[in-house]
Amino acid sequence: MATITNGINGKASGKVGAVIASSWKSINYVKGLYKKRTKAATEEQLIQQERFLTIAKFLMPITPILKIGFGLAKSDKMAPTNVAMQLNMAQAITGTYPSFTLDYSKIDISTGSYLSGGAMSATVASGIISVDWDTTLNSLYQTKADDQVIILIYQPEQDEFMTAPTPPTRADGTIDIQIPAHLLGGTGHVWIFFTDRKANKVSKSTYLGEFDLV
Repeated sequence: MATITNGINGKASGKVGAVIASSWKSINYVKGLYKKRTKAATEEQLIQQERFLTIAKFLMPITPILKIGFGLAKSDKMAPTNVAMQLNMAQAITGTYPSFTLDYSKIDISTGSYLSGGAMSATVASGIISVDWDTTLNSLYQTKADDQVIILIYQPEQDEFMTAPTPPTRADGTIDIQIPAHLLGGTGHVWIFFTDRKANKVSKSTYLGEFDLV
């Protein structure tokens, strides 16, 4: 794949002969057309494909969250979703081919050095998930009371995600999230991370655990 800078032909896009021209983040690219595979995939290739599909099925539905959580990571080289895919495929897949599964405790939905919420926890009771965090501000990290708190809940039996309808702020210190009736009776995995209002600062996500949704 070649990069176009400011050649005599200028910016290009679309199919041109045996190549396709496109751009991302104002960087122009030229790549060859896909060639139909003539040989059967090797076992190693099949394993890699299955690993990719395993993590992709989980991450793709939460693309809007990943764009925030990984928006600052390798932003000039890779899209946020690709960074998330690469990281989680390396650390969160367990089992052996072809029966790969996910270790939810090792999944990251954000990465960064911004300060998170100190002693954080989650509890479930009477159809409500309650998530708590420390509201203390830190002058060194320049945390703000209006920092947004992103919470993600995943129910694997229904393969469904939940978030707070409106992200709470760091100053809130707690939030109660109503569990929809059709998700009750299963289990839920909970993650949390913090970002400033403009998403210019992002914390690494924290996995709060697996809970019975009762």
